[in-house]
Formats: sequence, structure tokens, C-alpha cells
Amino acid sequence: MRASGILMPVSALPSDFGIGTFGEKAYDFIDFLSDSRQHYWQILPLGHTGYGNSPYQCFSAFAGNPYYIDPMILYESGYIEKNDIPFIINDGRADYAGIYKERIKLLKKAADAVDTLSSEYLSFEKDNSFWLADYALFMAVKEGCAMKPLKDWNTEIRIPGKEMSEILRIRYERSIRQWKAIQFLFFSQWKSLKSYANVRNIEIIGDLPIYVSADSCEMWLHNELFVTDEAGHPALFSGCPPDGYSPLGQLWGNPVYDWNYHRKTNYFWWIMRMKHSSTLYDVVRIDHFRGFEDYYAVDADSQDAAHGKWYKGPSRDFIDAVKRNVPEVRVIAEDLGNITDKVRDLLCYSDFPGMKVLQFGLEGNDEFLPHSYTRHSVAYTGTHDNPTMKQWSLICEDESLSFAKKYLNVNNAESLVNDCIRALFMSVSETVIIPLQDWLELGSEARMNVPSTACGNWDWRLSEDMLTQELSQKIADTTRLYSRDCKEDNL
Repeated sequence: MRASGILMPVSALPSDFGIGTFGEKAYDFIDFLSDSRQHYWQILPLGHTGYGNSPYQCFSAFAGNPYYIDPMILYESGYIEKNDIPFIINDGRADYAGIYKERIKLLKKAADAVDTLSSEYLSFEKDNSFWLADYALFMAVKEGCAMKPLKDWNTEIRIPGKEMSEILRIRYERSIRQWKAIQFLFFSQWKSLKSYANVRNIEIIGDLPIYVSADSCEMWLHNELFVTDEAGHPALFSGCPPDGYSPLGQLWGNPVYDWNYHRKTNYFWWIMRMKHSSTLYDVVRIDHFRGFEDYYAVDADSQDAAHGKWYKGPSRDFIDAVKRNVPEVRVIAEDLGNITDKVRDLLCYSDFPGMKVLQFGLEGNDEFLPHSYTRHSVAYTGTHDNPTMKQWSLICEDESLSFAKKYLNVNNAESLVNDCIRALFMSVSETVIIPLQDWLELGSEARMNVPSTACGNWDWRLSEDMLTQELSQKIADTTRLYSRDCKEDNL
């Protein structure tokens, strides 16, 4: 089925609350997608973000980000009073600092109003028992430690025994109950929003980071999942080796998995994670797919990623376990970076569609040019880690820009962004996903993330007046022209 969609983070939606939420503007965006004849809404990870606000560095591999809970819906549902509703005025960027200071207070008030004896709540608690109690305990203790990262906690609680764990559960009983209820509110709002999308034939493509944060409940209570030293700290950190873009490599700072342990447990934790994702999304994009074949890691005391080592991943054994235990899950494999023949073989074995990013093709990699695409792929102009296409056209090498003009048969850069989009829509790729910034032809101000930088990322926000009828019509016309309009198809 030829189809198309738009990449748009929830955090970037318009709202009065300092960040995008699951509220009215999210429903309006789904209507915009439907009017534009799109079939997919791709989002970034929905996890509970920590320091740096990266959705790829979260406090839990399962929990949702409380910031996305919409205060107006809380009021309409009777959880808070009208005068509790916060209206944050800022410059249009995500106001993480303001939200950090005030939003959790509001959500805890709402959490206290949740009927934890209702059948709906009890069902939620049961369905999420695998992770919910551990996450809530972690967040309660983290608050008790002034939100310090796990590595800075006192040894007594950093690696708690059974007795200490029970003491902590009693000590933080109310806070634990609140954090559970906050998750109930998150998933209730998300479930309603996703249902609204599905009724309109919009499917959600979620994003599953391969790694979890070193500051997470998994690292705290289940560090057997990872390669650790004798003190229980991560022994290795994930990253990428040096290349033309990063002379010292990329040091991601995530603990790497003890794949021998996962293999012995038949990948139980991973299977639970995949099952959880399959209930949240219609399609799951797995970040850094090559890490299942082999992965790069450096010693935990390294200051950069220049001197690391490649380690063997679980490869086909993992793919078999996923397909055997979660046969219903639909996956997109993020197969970008330095891809080897072994990784290509694993992708072929999995039968997951890979990603084709046009920017990489225009910079000299023929594999990412539309004439090289196969049907079983998902094509993008760029990802959240790339410059917008407009920005790219202004900063790329002269040689790349000249090639782009020649390849796309254009005489100047004025129409380059639109021509890139049209080239992807014309391609044989079954699915095309365009970042909304590219449909809007926005520049550097709208870039979402610059890899290997710690500040200034993840805060771009959409202005409400950008989603015009003219833009919707333009997208719809392009979609129909290249036979990607599947709005009337049955799911």
C-alpha cells in the first residue's frame, strides 16, 4: 500500500502550556493530517525525559512523559479546578525549565483526585504491573534525593537490597501512589487521542530507543540487564565511532545490554517492551537497528567515543524471539549510520522495512537516492537529527548543492525543498514520511536536534497559524498525484 505521513513530535504541537500536549491542538493536528490525505503520524519517543530533555534519555523504558498530559482535559474530567490551569507565555519554544518547576505539582494534585479503586484504574495497574511499581518507586526516591542522577545517590539506596526496597516503598507510599496515578492519566489521554486518529484512518508510528538511560529505574532495580562493574555502575557506554561529522565520535552515555543475560531469559524484558510498544503505537520504529547485529561501546570513564570497541549483538536470535512472541508488531528499522553487509543481511532476514534519507543521498551516498530505493522501505527527506531541507540547502557543500540541482532537474535552490519532497513521493518506496518543517520550508530555527550537543535541542514548537488550508491542500494534491492517498482504504 503506497502511503505517506508527517513526522511531528508531540512536544512541538501548539498549546498554552509551554509544550505540546494530548489536548485540543493534538486533535486539530490529526484533523489536519486527515484533510491532507495522510495516513501516518510519526512521533518521537513518548518517554519521561530527564536532564537535557532528550526523548532518547528517559527515566523508564515504559513510562510516558507527564509533560504531555493536557491540563484542560484534567479540568474537564474533574481532576483539577479551573484556577489550577496554567497558561505559560513564552517565545514559542518548549519551556522545559518552567514546566519542570511547576507541572509536576499540578499533576500530583490531579493524581490525588484519581479513584485508585475504580475498575478502570485497577485494570491499568494490572496491565502495566511489569514496570509501573518500579517506575513509581524510582521517581519517588529520586524526588527524595533532590532529583540527583542515580549515580549520585547514597550507596545504601543506589543498590538496595530487598529489605531497603521495602523500607523505601513504605517511606514513599503516597508519592508512589501519585506517580502511578500520573501514568494512568497519561495513558488514558494517549489512548483517547490514538483512538481518535485511528477512526480517521491515521496510524501512529512510534519511536523505540534501543537503549535506556543510565539514570533510569531499569538501571536502578534491574541492572542485571546491563554490563556493569562490581559496584553496579555501567561498565560500558554506548556511542558511535569517529567519522566525518564527529571527529571524536558520539558518546551517548547509555549503558549497554548484557546480551548473554537476555539470551538466557529468552529476551523476556525485550519481549515485554515490544508488547508494550505494540499497544501504544500502530507501527514501531526501532532506533539504531544495527545495534542488534553489533554495537560500539567505550569504557564508562571515557570522555569521548574516540577509543571504543565493536561488540557482537544478538542478531537473528533476537529477531526470531520478537517474531515468535510478538507476531502482531509492525516494525520500521532505523538502519542508518555505518551499515555493514552483516547489518544488511539482518535487515533482510527480519523483513522489516529500512529507512532511506534523501539528504544522505544528495551528499554522495547512492543508496539513499530515490532511483536506488526498493518498495519495502520508508523514505524521508531527513530525520529529527538532520538539518531541515531548507537549512541543508543553505549550508551544504557547493558540490552537494550542484548535484542536488542536477539530480532533481532544478536550476536554483528556491524550489529545492519541494522538489525533494516530490522526488520521494514519486519513488517506489511504499511509505514516505516528511518532517513538517520541510513541508513548511523552515530553516535552522526549526531543527529539532543536533547530535553530540547538549543544549538547545528538542524545543522547536509549531505556530498555530502555520497549519493553513493552503498547506493542507498542497499536501493532499501531492499525495493524490503520486497515488499515496489511502484514506478510504480499510486498515
